[in-house]
Amino acid sequence: MSTRELAYNILDALTEEQLQAFVTLFGKSVNHIPEVEPDEWDKEMITDSKDDNEESIPLDKFVKELGFNPDDLRI
Repeated sequence: MSTRELAYNILDALTEEQLQAFVTLFGKSVNHIPEVEPDEWDKEMITDSKDDNEESIPLDKFVKELGFNPDDLRI
């Protein structure tokens, strides 16, 4: 199944309320989400997260474990 087909299947399964939330969150701005480097606050949160959890994995590895290709999810 292609990524596009999977996305359509997910959208088809959403309730009207969930679709409204999706549109509110993403609207027409999906292609305009900037890629930014973490600032000091972000870096502190990441460090705290690693201290508070016994295990952590890189996001790309987590995405792969979910069965997705991380490169397909990048804009």
